[in-house]
Amino acid sequence: SRKDQQVLANIVDRVAHGLAEVGVLFGVIVLVTGPLWAKPVWKTYWTWEPRLVLMMLTQFLFMGYVILRSYAKRDAAGKKLAAGIAIIGGPAVYLIHVAVELWGGNHPSVVNNGGLKAELMQVSFWSAVAAVILFASYLVYLRVQHHKFVDDLEEGFLEVSDYEGER
Repeated sequence: SRKDQQVLANIVDRVAHGLAEVGVLFGVIVLVTGPLWAKPVWKTYWTWEPRLVLMMLTQFLFMGYVILRSYAKRDAAGKKLAAGIAIIGGPAVYLIHVAVELWGGNHPSVVNNGGLKAELMQVSFWSAVAAVILFASYLVYLRVQHHKFVDDLEEGFLEVSDYEGER
Protein backbone atom coordinates (compact mmCIF):
# COMPACT_ATOMS: atom_id res chain seq x y z
CA SER A 1 0.00 0.00 0.00
CA ARG A 2 0.96 3.65 -0.28
CA LYS A 3 1.62 4.01 3.45
CA ASP A 4 3.91 0.94 3.47
CA GLN A 5 5.85 2.36 0.53
CA GLN A 6 6.25 5.67 2.36
CA VAL A 7 7.52 3.91 5.50
CA LEU A 8 10.03 1.93 3.42
CA ALA A 9 11.12 5.08 1.56
CA ASN A 10 11.72 6.87 4.87
CA ILE A 11 13.80 3.98 6.19
CA VAL A 12 15.88 3.79 3.00
CA ASP A 13 16.33 7.58 3.07
CA ARG A 14 17.56 7.51 6.67
CA VAL A 15 19.94 4.62 5.97
CA ALA A 16 21.33 6.33 2.85
CA HIS A 17 21.82 9.57 4.77
CA GLY A 18 23.54 7.74 7.65
CA LEU A 19 25.77 5.75 5.30
CA ALA A 20 26.79 8.91 3.46
CA GLU A 21 27.59 10.75 6.70
CA VAL A 22 29.77 7.93 7.99
CA GLY A 23 31.33 7.49 4.54
CA VAL A 24 32.23 11.18 4.43
CA LEU A 25 33.74 10.93 7.91
CA PHE A 26 35.88 7.94 6.91
CA GLY A 27 36.79 9.60 3.59
CA VAL A 28 38.01 12.73 5.36
CA ILE A 29 40.06 10.56 7.72
CA VAL A 30 41.64 8.79 4.72
CA LEU A 31 42.33 12.01 2.81
CA VAL A 32 43.92 13.64 5.86
CA THR A 33 45.93 10.74 7.28
CA GLY A 34 46.97 9.23 3.93
CA PRO A 35 49.16 12.17 2.93
CA LEU A 36 50.68 12.25 6.42
CA TRP A 37 51.75 8.62 6.02
CA ALA A 38 52.84 9.19 2.41
CA LYS A 39 55.17 12.14 3.06
CA PRO A 40 58.15 10.10 4.32
CA VAL A 41 57.89 7.58 1.46
CA TRP A 42 56.90 9.74 -1.51
CA LYS A 43 58.65 12.93 -0.31
CA THR A 44 55.41 14.81 -0.93
CA TYR A 45 52.02 14.94 0.73
CA TRP A 46 50.03 14.59 -2.46
CA THR A 47 50.54 13.09 -5.90
CA TRP A 48 47.96 13.66 -8.57
CA GLU A 49 47.48 9.99 -9.34
CA PRO A 50 44.02 8.86 -10.51
CA ARG A 51 43.11 7.03 -7.29
CA LEU A 52 43.72 10.09 -5.13
CA VAL A 53 42.04 12.55 -7.46
CA LEU A 54 38.96 10.35 -7.90
CA MET A 55 38.81 9.75 -4.15
CA MET A 56 38.89 13.49 -3.55
CA LEU A 57 36.23 14.19 -6.19
CA THR A 58 34.00 11.41 -4.87
CA GLN A 59 34.46 12.80 -1.38
CA PHE A 60 33.31 16.22 -2.59
CA LEU A 61 30.33 14.60 -4.31
CA PHE A 62 29.20 12.87 -1.13
CA MET A 63 29.85 15.98 0.95
CA GLY A 64 27.49 17.74 -1.42
CA TYR A 65 24.94 14.96 -0.94
CA VAL A 66 25.14 15.18 2.86
CA ILE A 67 24.85 18.97 2.84
CA LEU A 68 21.95 18.98 0.38
CA ARG A 69 20.13 16.14 2.15
CA SER A 70 20.55 17.84 5.51
CA TYR A 71 19.31 21.13 4.10
CA ALA A 72 16.33 19.54 2.28
CA LYS A 73 14.83 18.10 5.49
CA ARG A 74 11.23 17.21 4.49
CA ASP A 75 11.26 18.86 1.03
CA ALA A 76 10.52 16.18 -1.57
CA ALA A 77 12.34 17.98 -4.41
CA GLY A 78 15.46 18.43 -2.29
CA LYS A 79 15.38 14.78 -1.26
CA LYS A 80 15.10 13.70 -4.91
CA LEU A 81 17.98 15.93 -5.98
CA ALA A 82 20.14 14.58 -3.14
CA ALA A 83 19.20 11.02 -4.13
CA GLY A 84 20.29 11.77 -7.70
CA ILE A 85 23.67 12.94 -6.44
CA ALA A 86 24.02 9.76 -4.37
CA ILE A 87 23.16 7.62 -7.39
CA ILE A 88 25.97 9.31 -9.33
CA GLY A 89 28.30 8.69 -6.38
CA GLY A 90 27.78 4.93 -6.30
CA PRO A 91 29.53 4.20 -9.60
CA ALA A 92 32.13 6.86 -8.77
CA VAL A 93 33.26 4.72 -5.83
CA TYR A 94 33.78 1.76 -8.17
CA LEU A 95 35.56 4.03 -10.65
CA ILE A 96 38.31 4.59 -8.06
CA HIS A 97 39.08 0.86 -8.17
CA VAL A 98 38.93 0.81 -11.97
CA ALA A 99 41.32 3.78 -12.14
CA VAL A 100 43.89 1.83 -10.15
CA GLU A 101 43.55 -1.21 -12.40
CA LEU A 102 43.79 0.89 -15.60
CA TRP A 103 46.33 3.55 -14.69
CA GLY A 104 48.18 2.19 -11.67
CA GLY A 105 49.66 4.61 -9.18
CA ASN A 106 52.11 4.94 -6.33
CA HIS A 107 50.18 2.79 -3.88
CA PRO A 108 51.59 -0.69 -3.28
CA SER A 109 49.15 -3.54 -3.80
CA VAL A 110 50.27 -5.73 -0.93
CA VAL A 111 46.99 -7.57 -0.42
CA ASN A 112 46.33 -8.39 -4.09
CA ASN A 113 49.89 -9.51 -4.84
CA GLY A 114 50.19 -12.03 -2.01
CA GLY A 115 52.03 -9.69 0.34
CA LEU A 116 50.20 -11.01 3.36
CA LYS A 117 51.89 -14.41 3.40
CA ALA A 118 52.41 -14.80 7.14
CA GLU A 119 49.34 -16.23 8.82
CA LEU A 120 49.61 -13.77 11.69
CA MET A 121 49.59 -10.86 9.22
CA GLN A 122 46.44 -12.24 7.61
CA VAL A 123 44.74 -12.64 10.98
CA SER A 124 45.73 -9.10 11.97
CA PHE A 125 44.63 -7.62 8.66
CA TRP A 126 41.24 -9.33 8.54
CA SER A 127 40.63 -8.61 12.24
CA ALA A 128 41.27 -4.93 11.58
CA VAL A 129 38.96 -5.00 8.55
CA ALA A 130 36.22 -6.65 10.63
CA ALA A 131 36.70 -4.13 13.45
CA VAL A 132 36.42 -1.17 11.09
CA ILE A 133 33.31 -2.63 9.43
CA LEU A 134 31.68 -3.25 12.82
CA PHE A 135 32.57 0.24 14.03
CA ALA A 136 31.30 1.86 10.83
CA SER A 137 28.09 -0.20 11.02
CA TYR A 138 27.53 0.94 14.58
CA LEU A 139 28.08 4.58 13.58
CA VAL A 140 25.57 4.17 10.71
CA TYR A 141 23.08 2.61 13.14
CA LEU A 142 23.49 5.59 15.49
CA ARG A 143 23.00 8.08 12.63
CA VAL A 144 19.88 6.24 11.40
CA GLN A 145 18.46 6.33 14.93
CA HIS A 146 19.26 10.04 15.13
CA HIS A 147 17.48 10.75 11.85
CA LYS A 148 14.46 8.71 12.99
CA PHE A 149 14.34 10.66 16.24
CA VAL A 150 14.53 14.00 14.40
CA ASP A 151 11.82 12.90 11.93
CA ASP A 152 9.54 11.75 14.77
CA LEU A 153 10.16 14.99 16.65
CA GLU A 154 9.32 17.11 13.59
CA GLU A 155 6.21 15.00 12.91
CA GLY A 156 5.06 15.48 16.50
CA PHE A 157 5.72 19.20 16.27
CA LEU A 158 3.64 19.43 13.09
CA GLU A 159 0.79 17.48 14.68
CA VAL A 160 0.80 19.79 17.71
CA SER A 161 0.89 22.88 15.52
CA ASP A 162 -2.06 21.50 13.51
CA TYR A 163 -3.96 20.90 16.72
CA GLU A 164 -3.25 24.45 17.96
CA GLY A 165 -4.53 25.84 14.67
CA GLU A 166 -7.96 24.29 15.29
CA ARG A 167 -8.58 26.34 18.43
